[in-house]
Amino acid sequence: MRRSLAPALAVCLTALLTACGPTTDNDSTPADSGSASASASTAADPVAAIRQGLGRSLEKTARMDVTIKAGEQTITMRSAIEPATGAMTLDMKTPDPVSMVVTADALYVKQDEPDRKPWVKLDRKRLRPDGPLAQGLDVRSQAGILGGVESAQSAGDGRYTGVADAEKAVAAASTEGERKTLRNAFKVLKNKSVPFQATLDPEGRLTLLTYTFDTAAGTIENEMKMHGFGEPVRIDPPKASDTEAASAEMYRFF
Repeated sequence: MRRSLAPALAVCLTALLTACGPTTDNDSTPADSGSASASASTAADPVAAIRQGLGRSLEKTARMDVTIKAGEQTITMRSAIEPATGAMTLDMKTPDPVSMVVTADALYVKQDEPDRKPWVKLDRKRLRPDGPLAQGLDVRSQAGILGGVESAQSAGDGRYTGVADAEKAVAAASTEGERKTLRNAFKVLKNKSVPFQATLDPEGRLTLLTYTFDTAAGTIENEMKMHGFGEPVRIDPPKASDTEAASAEMYRFF
């Protein structure tokens, strides 16, 4: 596996961690998939609706597109997600390309070294539970920037503007590993308050989230789009003949 691949994976999963939010909110009513109930809940408590939006989006299969811009560098991620099984695909450009296929028990990472097999396989049971890779694979459980939403106002047509608190986002994380990842991601912020814009569809599902980190080195623009709800996704592991087992060094990193 090329030397740059492991750090690229870490960047990728950190990006997902900071973008995603928890599926439920302890201070709100449970999510309801009905359009009328979702609309009423959103109007009554827009903060809770925004926090619950990602969870609603992941009640069935979905696709996620993430774009991060920092200066002249752009990171893009495209993912297909099957929440019922935990399976997903992810294609990322950092600008170096990284491709992953995740199944219930394994993670496959594409490699481009000519003298190696096309894919390397990691056993999910051997990943450090508090490591960035294990933490980032469960998209539904992440308490990222959405976990810190403290205000939201309707702008019409399902659009909302608001502010998230980075410290509250860290506190909302469900494990110490996630909190550590978020602290590291947020420590570059000049201000703990992060303005955001979000869009919910009539079912209360999050379809768009944009926010900007203000850092000493400049701004970091983040955009996450969710779409393809309930549409069929095909997530097949690579052929066994095309895979090789991950090295001990990979497991030490993750």
